[in-house]
Amino acid sequence: MRQKTMCLIILILLFGVSSTQAQPADRPDTGTYIRDMHRDGYGLLVIYNNWTMDTVAVLTDKKVKPKLAVYLRAKDALEVNGIEDGEYGLYFTIGDDWNAGEGKFDNVYGYYRYNTPMIFETKDVGEEIEYTILELDLYKADATNFMPDQFQFPDISS
Repeated sequence: MRQKTMCLIILILLFGVSSTQAQPADRPDTGTYIRDMHRDGYGLLVIYNNWTMDTVAVLTDKKVKPKLAVYLRAKDALEVNGIEDGEYGLYFTIGDDWNAGEGKFDNVYGYYRYNTPMIFETKDVGEEIEYTILELDLYKADATNFMPDQFQFPDISS
């Protein structure tokens, strides 16, 4: 029997976001997939949303085509497992009043992009399998490790 060993990489994302607006009661549950991809790999992405607002995390391919989009409520955590080996981009939108038909928040407070590609790798090392686990902490901070830039947020409406 093969054992699984894990390579753990912890990334902390700091955003200069502050809002105390209440979230509507009919918002999706954490873990609601807006878009999903074939997931039979070993990779694991864990996101801790310490913001006071809901977010949608979007994992894209190198061409910024959305592969996966998942809803994450404020002050909640999410695990996305089964991510296949590869290089992915990671984007977030924050807001309230999720509009499923439009694939966006009616009230958008920001769009963010993690500038470094997220690389998931699996290695068979004899009796064990090593795979990537990425953990992200999203929280309000006075300073940010994100530099302002312009980018096209992935279209997850279709």
